[in-house]
Amino acid sequence: MQLSLHCDPFGRVVGMIAHNGAQATVTSSDAASALAELQSAVASAVSGGMGECFWHEAAGDYRWLFRREGDTMRVVVLWSIGTLTGWEHRFWVECAAGEFRDTMGAAIESCHAPEVQD
Repeated sequence: MQLSLHCDPFGRVVGMIAHNGAQATVTSSDAASALAELQSAVASAVSGGMGECFWHEAAGDYRWLFRREGDTMRVVVLWSIGTLTGWEHRFWVECAAGEFRDTMGAAIESCHAPEVQD
């Protein structure tokens, strides 16, 4: 699994996730909150088997879901613009739990949300 996270000077974060041909772009308008929630969800999935977080945008929300079964981690990213449309699938893969832990940890560590300049 590959994941890159980029924080910009305006407080946004853009994530690019890919695995075996599947790929998605995930964004949030609040990088600091998004990264903290993602880190917490990853830790919960690694230690407890399940993790979930939301990345908010003006037009909708991304939802990250992680489920571990033994040495396999399921990674799902959904998108919703509201309750009437529900959740749309954007990304779904299974990968090794150790690979997930290492990839997610490195990406989160490499993306430090900069202070927004006034």
